[in-house]
Amino acid sequence: MTRKEILSGLWEFLFIVLMLVGLGLVSPFIMIVGIFGFFITIGARIWSRLSLEDVVYERDLPDHAVFVGDVFDIEVRVTNAKPIPMPWLRIADTVPIGLEVMNGKMARSNSRAALELRESINLAWYERVRLKYSVKALRRGYHQMGPAMLDSGDLFGMFPRNDTVAQPGKGVVVYPQTVPLPDFEMPSGRPIGDNRAAVALWDDPNRPRGLRDYVPGDPIKTIDWKVTARLRQVLVRTFDPSVTQYAVVVMDVSTTSYLFTGYSPRLLERAIVGATSIATRTMELGHRVGLVTNGVALRPGARMVIPPSASRSQLASIMEALAMIRPVSPERIDRLLEREASWAVPFGATIVIVSAVMSPDLLEVAERLSVKGHPVRAIYVGLDEPPEGTSRVPIESMGDRFDLPVPPPPRASIGDTFADDFRQDVELERGEANFERWRI
Repeated sequence: MTRKEILSGLWEFLFIVLMLVGLGLVSPFIMIVGIFGFFITIGARIWSRLSLEDVVYERDLPDHAVFVGDVFDIEVRVTNAKPIPMPWLRIADTVPIGLEVMNGKMARSNSRAALELRESINLAWYERVRLKYSVKALRRGYHQMGPAMLDSGDLFGMFPRNDTVAQPGKGVVVYPQTVPLPDFEMPSGRPIGDNRAAVALWDDPNRPRGLRDYVPGDPIKTIDWKVTARLRQVLVRTFDPSVTQYAVVVMDVSTTSYLFTGYSPRLLERAIVGATSIATRTMELGHRVGLVTNGVALRPGARMVIPPSASRSQLASIMEALAMIRPVSPERIDRLLEREASWAVPFGATIVIVSAVMSPDLLEVAERLSVKGHPVRAIYVGLDEPPEGTSRVPIESMGDRFDLPVPPPPRASIGDTFADDFRQDVELERGEANFERWRI
């Protein structure tokens, strides 16, 4: 218990003592001061107890995902829905270090992974205040703001009261960074499929092109007998060649051979940037891309195993899954890939494995999938020399291409303690935050 809290509990006792002293000294002035002080203290305590009643704290965050470096707006609304004014209200809202509030006053928090957005306002009865901030996305991830701490009380500040409101809710998805891969090409393991091929590997009967004259050597089954009988000229059907272009990016969260040795943030970011860049490049090449990763979904409904699809939101789903990855893996990637391959990896799909470890067990699973007809490319992003691959599963070292600088976390702009912060709030200007208020 702080000294201020101890003192706030003694106000009534001090004024009662003052009344008794005035009564004992037969001093009307001292006695009146004690009586007035006692009743003022009782009123202030009631005011303080009701100060945070019917106070609504809301945040509006963007519904869409953003990229690293993007700047977006957030809105905070504070509503006093009662007939008692709030002469002062101090707000401390938790902001993860992956986001930087550019026009707000930030202070250190109890967590190393977050800062606190501080604001001091006052509200009349039935009044709403709206605060707007510009926020810059610094790091990929799923960033949730909150909880928020509100500190208020009576007019004299004798009985401060605080409460925790606005627990973490909807967050902001920040997509991982990507690097261009103009020289990255993808083989295909199936001759017939959905996209037209640049080189005629196989005629797809589902893509008719037209008719032409019969040439000795043409298969009898390609002759169009109805047209031949009508025109009295042997004609054969022709088709467009096509190849199936399916690809599955397999991303391993592990950065060390054993869990008890910890993890490397640098290697984890390498693997995520590599998987995102390869998925983007592969989709540019016309492939239907899927994802298999042993990361943990941080948001309900998010998937870490995504089969290839032609959906317009496919790349967004893959980038969202990679954005939320943390250095926690509930299952080894080789076991996950072997179990999910039957439905997440279509027949003949190219498999691209991105890993900073490239364990023997993972290579063994990749070898078995290669035997089943899946072309496999293994992309090593570790710091050491890449392990030796096989004729079916060659290993390419591309870690340096995915080694992007990580921006430093935002810094606190005001003091460490709430009292120091409030004193500086009075001294500092509000800055560039858009501040609006209106009656409700």
